[in-house]
Amino acid sequence: MRQEPRQRVLVIGDDMRIFLAVVRSLGRAGKEVHAAPFNWHAPALKSRYVDKVHYLPRYSENPSGWRTALAKAISAYQFEVIIPCCDRAILPLHEHRDDFACRIAIPNPTAMTLMFDKDATRKMAAQLGVPVVSATNVSRAGTADDLAQRFGLPLVLKPRSSYTMDRLETWGKVWIVETKQQLDELLRTMADIDRYIVETYFVGSGVGVSVLAHAGQIQHAFQHRRLREGWGGSSSYRISEAVDAELYAACNKICRHTGLTGVCMFEFRYNLDTRKWVLLETNARFWGSMPLPLSLGVDFPVYLFDLLVEGETHPPVPYPVGIRARNLLLDGMNLIADLRRTGPKGLGRWLADVLDFLMQPIRWITGRERSDSFVIDDIRPGLWECAMLLRDLYEKRSRPSALGTSRERRRQKLAASSN
Repeated sequence: MRQEPRQRVLVIGDDMRIFLAVVRSLGRAGKEVHAAPFNWHAPALKSRYVDKVHYLPRYSENPSGWRTALAKAISAYQFEVIIPCCDRAILPLHEHRDDFACRIAIPNPTAMTLMFDKDATRKMAAQLGVPVVSATNVSRAGTADDLAQRFGLPLVLKPRSSYTMDRLETWGKVWIVETKQQLDELLRTMADIDRYIVETYFVGSGVGVSVLAHAGQIQHAFQHRRLREGWGGSSSYRISEAVDAELYAACNKICRHTGLTGVCMFEFRYNLDTRKWVLLETNARFWGSMPLPLSLGVDFPVYLFDLLVEGETHPPVPYPVGIRARNLLLDGMNLIADLRRTGPKGLGRWLADVLDFLMQPIRWITGRERSDSFVIDDIRPGLWECAMLLRDLYEKRSRPSALGTSRERRRQKLAASSN
């Protein structure tokens, strides 16, 4: 009996969280998964579910070459859909959304305008009655004293967009500023400070509500709470929760307003003591914590594929709460960073966190914790990532300053794909 050809999908990206989760999801569903990476040596490309790798030119270096190469790949392989996994891929595809004869899994233009600019998102949310923090655009005329008095300390400096078309290779870092001296230095030295907004720091836990919407109607929703994150916001350890009704209502308002078709992770700050919360930003793409819902049966990539390609929707999937997941390397780096900030009074808590970190294998066995990178049916990417880290440590063991720089660059690279 002749076997039907598998449906092909092109996934653009290469990171160990978003890209790898999407590849594994679609590969397990029987799709023929092709990859177009930025880093041609990325560990995620070792996945058993990557059938073919396409080496496209970088858009930032050769826009016309990128466009031509992508068009040729689409013509040759007849992809059912292209799924970009990061802003660096989404922005060029949005710019050229009418140039390719293929479905592209990016939001509609209205959603792109309102959900990929943090300032526009905040203003939209306020208009819809969704709680947000006080914020404004940073100008060089504003002094550290002025901003500290208006927004208090600590305060947050964040780029309006993590990436822009003219800076596709530079990730905009989020700064949690604790002192006026630090703020003054940033205002004086950051070349792109005009691209930033300043906002009040809201004390609380990071909570994400992830959705798949169709024409503004939410089809699936999943909630997680961050158990550990970097001081700049990089999530490394999280736990599944039941979807909060108020947070869901806020997501629903924005999905309806933008007419969103696609996925989005809404990032909130939730104070567990006061039960107050604010919306921080939206990520209208797949997100770094996605391995957790996938491991619990909420298969966002497959649901999106079926919606865009087959016009098929799936009923909501119940999932267990209280299940944890973490990124092993990023969580270890965040623990090390926490030690640098921890004073003598916080040492006991930090040691408890280290013990919790070491308890991972037991939780894997009991089913109470999942790993972002290490899964039983696709073990090579996780092993390859660890091997590359060990190689870097070995090569730079005699250069401590360079090693510190390398660690920071690796942590920032992981953090850039964490949302």
